[in-house]
Amino acid sequence: MKKLALLLAIGSLAACGSEPTTTITTSDGQKAEISQTGQNEATVKTEDGTTATFSTGAAAAKSLPLGVSAYPGATVTANISGSRPDGKGGAMVTMTTSDVPDKVTAFYKAVAAKRGMTSKVQESIMGSMASFSAENETGEKLVATATPGGEGKTQIMLVIETK
Repeated sequence: MKKLALLLAIGSLAACGSEPTTTITTSDGQKAEISQTGQNEATVKTEDGTTATFSTGAAAAKSLPLGVSAYPGATVTANISGSRPDGKGGAMVTMTTSDVPDKVTAFYKAVAAKRGMTSKVQESIMGSMASFSAENETGEKLVATATPGGEGKTQIMLVIETK
């Protein structure tokens, strides 16, 4: 319920655009500050120092964790990223491209290798869906899944975890 209240507040803030910052109190008495931090972007900061950013459109393509970039030529549709006071965090990014799923995962497999990550889960191609998972010795993770969608587009979901 607390998460739903935060998402509704973020949606309201982004939709109206007239109030750049608002503070809410959750059902357990904790305060959270919600700020419109850019066009199509909002950030939530909690009292314990946890931060989450929700963005869509062009704002979603910037600042991906670990220096990972959006897939070349893809349209980034959403980015939900966050961090805790101890520096741990990550992101979930969704994109679309006209490239086939195995080309997308091959790109991110190369990105993972450049970051010193090794595959922890066997690459899987089921039908026309492709995905893989990689991790480095410090526990940073990268998971890429590409699935054919409508109108000849491939849906990409990228999950990045930092330590």
